[in-house]
Amino acid sequence: MRFEIINRFLGGLLFTAMATIALTLSATPYLAESYTISGFANVACVVVTGVMLYFLNKSFSFIRAVTTINVSVLFLLEAACPYLTTGSPKGAMMCMVMLAAAFILFGSYNRRDAQRSIFSTFAILMAGALAHYACLYLIPVFLLGFVQMRSMSVKGFLAMGVGLLTPPWILLGMGIVSPSNLSMPEMQNVWSVLSHNESWLLLTVVIVEALLLVALSILNLMQIYSYKMQIRAYNGFFSVLAIATLVMMAIDYGNILSYLPVLNCCIAVQVAHTFTTSSNPWRFVGIMLLVAACVASYCTFLLN
Repeated sequence: MRFEIINRFLGGLLFTAMATIALTLSATPYLAESYTISGFANVACVVVTGVMLYFLNKSFSFIRAVTTINVSVLFLLEAACPYLTTGSPKGAMMCMVMLAAAFILFGSYNRRDAQRSIFSTFAILMAGALAHYACLYLIPVFLLGFVQMRSMSVKGFLAMGVGLLTPPWILLGMGIVSPSNLSMPEMQNVWSVLSHNESWLLLTVVIVEALLLVALSILNLMQIYSYKMQIRAYNGFFSVLAIATLVMMAIDYGNILSYLPVLNCCIAVQVAHTFTTSSNPWRFVGIMLLVAACVASYCTFLLN
């Protein structure tokens, strides 16, 4: 019974509140040095992302139980790498765009009249891409997502095309931007501003998270396969998203911090699956090990 109390605590709001505090505090030492509010803006975006992830699961139940362990893990993973809480909030904003589009995507399951949903989804994605080019990779991911939801049709492809054209059409038509303002996006290279030790630390975090995601995905595969087709489709989307994110992190490695929040979101979903489907009373040990690893990661970044 004592173990079950701990498990309920870790899967509940109190642990999420603690993770939120840790997320906020993770930016403080860096803010004191840089005198900027970007860190707090970034933390706010991450908190909104966590709330969206919670309500996405509450609405569509792709995780076995309504839990906040996914939100807690997301916050902890974000706090573990201070660059995610003090730098540009583009990565957290891309995660928000992805989750906003996922609400529409999941709601279109098995609907052959989903043209409006398809239009809205791809309009949101293109609007995000106009703000940050990294959102472009989400377009093929969501195209496959609509195929997984069994809601894509010939009319759906037309709706997708119109949705992609609408944001730039509005911006150009209203004179907010002109054709002369259009240019190739400026490619980022985070490695050029990091020291040798910082680069290795960031690379280590990415590799460990990628291995954790793969291990948990394999561990949860058979359990998810036993779910009904609709829930399998929802989780299949997250699997495709995780693979595409890892591929983009390898291709666009200079902009790796923009993709890391989406990867953290995918890991949080897999951790929540493992935690809620396991009947082992000692399952809280895995979460505590993750907490310890996140604390160690943050302290190592801080010392460098």
